Amino acid sequence: MKRILPWLLVLVGLGLLGGGGFAAWREVEFRRGAIETDGRVVQMLARSSRDRDRGSSTTYTPVFTFELPSGKLQRVEGGVASNPPCCRVGDTIRVRYRPEAPDRAQMTGFMESWFVATLLGGMGLVFTLVGAAVMRAVRPGTAGLAQAAGLAQAPPGAPPLTFSVPLAGLRRDGAGRWILQARWADPRGGVQRLFESEPLPFDPVPQMRSMTAVNVSFDPGQPDGPYWMDLSFLREPDPDATVVQRRG
Repeated sequence: MKRILPWLLVLVGLGLLGGGGFAAWREVEFRRGAIETDGRVVQMLARSSRDRDRGSSTTYTPVFTFELPSGKLQRVEGGVASNPPCCRVGDTIRVRYRPEAPDRAQMTGFMESWFVATLLGGMGLVFTLVGAAVMRAVRPGTAGLAQAAGLAQAPPGAPPLTFSVPLAGLRRDGAGRWILQARWADPRGGVQRLFESEPLPFDPVPQMRSMTAVNVSFDPGQPDGPYWMDLSFLREPDPDATVVQRRG
């Protein structure tokens, strides 16, 4: 399910982006052959709806009229309802319509022209970016936090979650031993944490030239809690040496 969720978010986002693009295209096409004229608001239609949490609410939709070149007075209901109302009865407005379909006229302004395209496009962009970020960051075997990697074979008593933490550097202690450093940023708040391995009696760089991250097991809810850095891929320079496991 964790692998399917980001794909669903991306697909929903792309669908919404497509809907926003289609709405924008329709508006552009509508304007190409449209005529603008003055109109007048003649009625405000009030519609009530009831929500279980917020109770009842009322929105208002304008009804306006405008005169066609033939002298006929065309009456049209606006396409957007709002609260508070966008206008009042008697207000003079600008109207845009196509000569072949005056009954589909609309009031000029952002809400009538671009609201749907902007809403769908904005939601689509958010869904797509979130889905792509989750798809890139989340790995199986975690509690679903971003930047989590699969669980390594941590020793008994080690924190249960393992994260692929970017390498931050290498330093040497007073005895000339090597200490590997990795830095993790909590995706929920941006708080950073530096992890260090126990001093290594040999230089690990030759065995890590192609690496950019290391697995670290820890509890993200405990900023100063214990952690375990998995260095099982490292071996002592002596080919007969055993696998190295270092605890932070």
